[in-house]
Amino acid sequence: MTEGAAQILVVDDNMDHNCLLAELVSLFNYETFCATTQEEAVRLLEEKGIDAAVITIDDPLNGFQIAQHIKSMEKYKDLPLAFTTSDDFDYPTLMEAQYYGGMFLHRKPYDDVELLATLSSMVRVKMLQDELKERMQELDHLASTDVLTGIYNRRMFFIRVAEEMARARRNESPYCMLYMDIDHFKSINDTHGHLAGDFILRSFAQLVDQTKRKSDVFGRIGGEEFVILLPDAGYEDGVMIAERVRATIEETDINWVGKRIPVTISIGMLSVPAQAVTTADELMKLADEALYEAKEGGRNRVVPRELEATEAVARPFGFL
Repeated sequence: MTEGAAQILVVDDNMDHNCLLAELVSLFNYETFCATTQEEAVRLLEEKGIDAAVITIDDPLNGFQIAQHIKSMEKYKDLPLAFTTSDDFDYPTLMEAQYYGGMFLHRKPYDDVELLATLSSMVRVKMLQDELKERMQELDHLASTDVLTGIYNRRMFFIRVAEEMARARRNESPYCMLYMDIDHFKSINDTHGHLAGDFILRSFAQLVDQTKRKSDVFGRIGGEEFVILLPDAGYEDGVMIAERVRATIEETDINWVGKRIPVTISIGMLSVPAQAVTTADELMKLADEALYEAKEGGRNRVVPRELEATEAVARPFGFL
């Protein structure tokens, strides 16, 4: 809902009716915008943050058509609506008003108390709708985000991986997977404490997030293990990005309570050429093997591999 006074759109081809209604609405300190045509109404909807609308269904203005147009606008698909008419209305008219999203139907001349009660109800509904949307966004964020680092959690990362893999198949484009592990992280925890370990994880995630490309999908899948999917990236791209990430971590001073903690990472990089078809399980398995090789080879290094088209085997999606 808009900050400050609620904004009410009044649509009536009779300007006198508009003025009367606007005067009535002002009693509740609502801000009123009046339109006499559908074009004016749409312009106001696009320019303002309308919280509710009162629309006449009298000829020649087709109020139901205007309501249909409003509901087709993503921003206003749940906008509370009320309809007014100079005619006596019957059951079919009432049903049509409900069909087009009308919460109320009033006959002119208005009963001031009833109309003000209608406006109050619609504004209240809009406020509750906005609160619900905000809570849903918060829940969605919590369900998809790693609480400590603010990047994708395991569940959301693999949902995004599935989407990117499907897109790569459609477009026949290559991509890469970087499987990363912070070297000697247990030793950091044991030496400096878990608060320092959490700080290292957050700092690492921030550095990688600043270093990767905007299109890359970055997530934490457990402990000190992080993964990046690189869409539209060939073998050389993957090696270059992996090495850039590794070097950034090694060269950045990460200080905890005034003391520098050296941090390095090992990376297993798997390149998937455009012709190859694989699964998330296969990606993780092969990237993990490359990561293991990087750690066994002395850590603080990138070990790249390339998936051959003939290697791919269809397996269940088991990493969620």
